[in-house]
Amino acid sequence: MREVPSPRQIVLAEDNPADVELVREALHEHDVRCELLVISDGEKISTFIDKLDLDTKLPCRDLLPLDLHLPRHDGAEVLKHLRASERCGQTPVVVLSSSELTADQQNAGKNAAVHYFRKPGSLHQFMQLGKIVKELMSRPQLS
Repeated sequence: MREVPSPRQIVLAEDNPADVELVREALHEHDVRCELLVISDGEKISTFIDKLDLDTKLPCRDLLPLDLHLPRHDGAEVLKHLRASERCGQTPVVVLSSSELTADQQNAGKNAAVHYFRKPGSLHQFMQLGKIVKELMSRPQLS
């Protein structure tokens, strides 16, 4: 009897409920099987990272889609905090932003985001996020 693999664990840092639903739909459309935890506040996601560092029984997440514009701590602060994490510092991050600023893209790259996804205006384009996540989840370092 084959063991069924446990679903991937993704924590989504996003404060816009409409974007949360679009992310869920994109993951569903591309058959990304995962447990999705949504945290809508930068300070809360930083606290979550700290809890993972302190409790080795809690698993680090397989992926963090991260909105750049979160309340209380912005995405750049959260990404720096994650990269400083002893246990979970290597967690892949997809930065989500509606910003077209080159500086936002460069800062995401400097802070070791694996992908910068500009939130598009169309549903079809937003669904491409599911494809990106599926490709990232199939990389050997995430297996």
